[in-house]
Amino acid sequence: MGKKKEEKELQELFDAFGADPEVLREWDLAVEKIKQVRGVLRLKTQAGYRALKKVNLSEARVRFVQEAIDHLAGRGFPNVPRFIRTKYGDPYVVHPSGIYYLTDWVPGKEADLKKAKNVFLAAETLAKLHNAGAGFAGGRFGQETREDFSASWGTYLAKLSSYDASLEERREQTAMDESYRSHRLELTQMIEHATEQLANTPYPQILEWAREHKTLCHGSFSRQNLIVEKERMTVIDFDHCHYGHPVHDLGALLTRYMPRYQWDTTIGFSILDVYRGVREVSAEEMTVLAAYLSFPQRTLEVVEAYFERTRDWDGGRFANRFRKQLALDEGREMFVQDLIARYGLNLSAPSFAPHLEGLESYDELDGMESSSVETREDGWEAQHVVEKSEQVSVEVEEEAPEVSLVSHEDEYDDHANEEESSSGTKLRYTVPRVKQRKPQKPGPWRPNR
Repeated sequence: MGKKKEEKELQELFDAFGADPEVLREWDLAVEKIKQVRGVLRLKTQAGYRALKKVNLSEARVRFVQEAIDHLAGRGFPNVPRFIRTKYGDPYVVHPSGIYYLTDWVPGKEADLKKAKNVFLAAETLAKLHNAGAGFAGGRFGQETREDFSASWGTYLAKLSSYDASLEERREQTAMDESYRSHRLELTQMIEHATEQLANTPYPQILEWAREHKTLCHGSFSRQNLIVEKERMTVIDFDHCHYGHPVHDLGALLTRYMPRYQWDTTIGFSILDVYRGVREVSAEEMTVLAAYLSFPQRTLEVVEAYFERTRDWDGGRFANRFRKQLALDEGREMFVQDLIARYGLNLSAPSFAPHLEGLESYDELDGMESSSVETREDGWEAQHVVEKSEQVSVEVEEEAPEVSLVSHEDEYDDHANEEESSSGTKLRYTVPRVKQRKPQKPGPWRPNR
């Protein structure tokens, strides 16, 4: 009776997950306990905890992901769960209900990126991933490329025009409608400026370099996919990985999490310095990054969510979020201005975001993402207290110098923020001391690797 009840509960859970428990036979798994955590099933087996995931992707795509992970692990990036092969030696199972793959369960919590030390650790981890991802010779099962973000930028002006038309047809106007109308010009100016600046960068050349060197991007480097335990960060969910240039991942990381710090220059430059301490960034790449950060991505996501009804919010909440994002755009543009000045980039600094006052502190940044830090905690182990966000002090130069990024060998000194690691070694997040140089226009693009 007890066994039948367990089998019934197992079947019900798999049904709710849209999966079939018979796939467990492919690994000869005797499951003692099972729980759905996000998009995977956490299995407790005699061999330890495992994560079973079902994906509705093509077999070529899954094979690409599996080979990319194997490549990273083979190139010295161990912080990634590899596919566990079936008893027949297959890396995944193709089933009528979908494709399944099994990995070890990664212990820990989703990275709390409200803590600057975790953002620095994420930057360091991302740089290591990019270093290990170079030279990936997979893809014979399908070229997986999503690399030119300029293509998506061009669609936003057309979208805004369609939103304008929909407003003309409405009899009743919401608070969001009024806010959108008031700041429609600034949106256009920010989009056009970023697009123009990107066109003045060597973006096509760095994309060509990335294609030739087959560099990998994670594609979804967000806190949900960064698991931290005792100062060790593991990257999970490579289902969106693709060939691309590392500046895409780096730009997305800054765009996603710098608003938490009001685009504070000290934090932002420290993130870049941690990344550059592991993977060198050329002046040309930094120019592309500055153009990338000139684009009002987060603000446009709010507008898009409102007009396309992808969020179940009322007009007042949308208007509040929209205005707060616009206020953050002012800080973002100031950060880009400082970035251009510090590195002597040949770009025109953006200055189009409106100056908005009287807004409450922006404490709803998680609202446009799918979870909170605590969501992954499933109660099977002892609960840990989540520490409050701490103030981080980083020593920097009083004046932001302009430098060439051709070489960084002489730029570092002993000033650093240090965090003890579980092994007793110290993770050093060094803020560079740089030699002051005259601004230089980027020369012909050349990879500095």
